[in-house]
Amino acid sequence: MSRHLIANSVHEHPDAVTIVGWDPEARTYFCQIKPPGRPFEAVAGAQPEEVPDANWLASILAEAGIDIPAMLLALLRLEQGTETFSDLADLDWRDGKPVPVGEG
Repeated sequence: MSRHLIANSVHEHPDAVTIVGWDPEARTYFCQIKPPGRPFEAVAGAQPEEVPDANWLASILAEAGIDIPAMLLALLRLEQGTETFSDLADLDWRDGKPVPVGEG
């Protein structure tokens, strides 16, 4: 499963964490938000095959005021064809450029 941190919606608490990715086992793109002091909440892709297209995920999130950077959207499309993510780092895109989590 890929996991990418992206900028929150302006409606979310500034310390909330928003994560998007591709889950190959469930064959769905997903978005989760973790408000401070609370567990992750599914925004999209909680069910198998719920969001099978990266553009669909982007449109769902755009309605909630969350933007997926174009370069990340392209990467998400590529990840859909990847079986394993063991070699991929979790990436933080909140500043617009990918940085491995823990380095930024």
